[in-house]
Amino acid sequence: MNSDEYILQLENTVEKLITENETLRGENESLKKKLLLYENPHTPPSRQMIRPKITNPPGKRGAPTGHKGATRVLGEPDEIIHVSMEICPNCSHALETPIRTEKKTIFDIPPPQKVKVTEYDLDVYRCGNCGREVKSVHRDCPQTGDMGIYLLNYITMLKYNLRGPIRRVQEFLKINNDLDLSVKGINDAILRVGDACKNEYIAIQNRIRRSKWVHIDETGFHVEGKKYWLWAFRSAENDVLITVVDSRGRDVVKDTLGEDFSSPVIVDGWRAYSYLTIIQRCWAHLIREVDAFMNIDHGKELSEEIHKMFKELKESLKSENMDQRKAMKIAFDMRMEDLVKRYDQYMDLHKPVEYIKNDLGSWFTCLLYPGMEPTNNLAEQAIREHVVIRKIIGTFRSESGSQNYQYIASLLSTWRLKGLSMFVEMDKILRKELCGLG
Repeated sequence: MNSDEYILQLENTVEKLITENETLRGENESLKKKLLLYENPHTPPSRQMIRPKITNPPGKRGAPTGHKGATRVLGEPDEIIHVSMEICPNCSHALETPIRTEKKTIFDIPPPQKVKVTEYDLDVYRCGNCGREVKSVHRDCPQTGDMGIYLLNYITMLKYNLRGPIRRVQEFLKINNDLDLSVKGINDAILRVGDACKNEYIAIQNRIRRSKWVHIDETGFHVEGKKYWLWAFRSAENDVLITVVDSRGRDVVKDTLGEDFSSPVIVDGWRAYSYLTIIQRCWAHLIREVDAFMNIDHGKELSEEIHKMFKELKESLKSENMDQRKAMKIAFDMRMEDLVKRYDQYMDLHKPVEYIKNDLGSWFTCLLYPGMEPTNNLAEQAIREHVVIRKIIGTFRSESGSQNYQYIASLLSTWRLKGLSMFVEMDKILRKELCGLG
């Protein structure tokens, strides 16, 4: 092969590679656009399909180094049983005096309880003063329905705390307690529990309106197959309010928090929150937003600056000197404004820069409120349980079912976060509201 033929062959190879490269670039851009439908800067980590595998130590699964053990410490035994044997199981020879006694302590629960039927003979009186009939009340006897307080509580925990579909709850009660209930009977019982939770639900809402600050988040849900939104409001004091409505607008926030609400909120960039006066924008969302542009020119530098600033912010939050924290906020705000000016010239970074610019002044609000988080992770944690429920049930089958859900779910979430026994607290609510002990 002479030199001219060799050059021609190289030119053909280069031309072929250029064509292949253009084809692959086109496919790559197409796949990126499709991937954005499933993963983008607004996709929380819990929903990301492609995540780096993290192990501690590398290659080994399990609890991280330093994890506290889970060995149970048993208290004094409720009962001591002495166990002896008379005949050797090996040779059938009679056994004499034991050479030692070994102690073994176990813990267990009683066998499943069967249904207990109780008749209450309630005396009825006529008041000699007002003439009204007065029926006697008992703390174990609901005034509506024929299910007792413990059973109502039991069904509610199976349905909500253990996420059991009603037919599974029905099956469990039949197998475990020999109790044969219809699906409608179970559903009606849960509706009664929901009605009993309304007053405490309102009390939670009133406490949230008076909170030092509130974390807010929302996620899509379905009611009768139609698009609704499940909102989670979590206060600084760990009260949680869940509301399910067919709107994602600011009216939901106004109705929930009240027209006169003036406390800070920790939120993402959704425009429904823009009318609020004191906002802490979520840094977790910001970091995801800028990291999505790391492969763009100057995108890596922008991401590194944001990460550095976030690290400094977390260190600054450790200060207990309020004058110092106020000065830090002013300095951080100026740095963020300068960052926007420097990167605003790059058209490919217009989206993340605009994301920052839209809320200048709201990225460091937490410095003015000791204890406030710079991210909205607490609201996302509060909403995560309901995302799991959404995957299980798909849709609420009625408007009343979605309303009932928000009453019960709000109480259970609040009690869980406050370290209270959900079973004990629900027992108090049911006796107060259903047995006439309020």
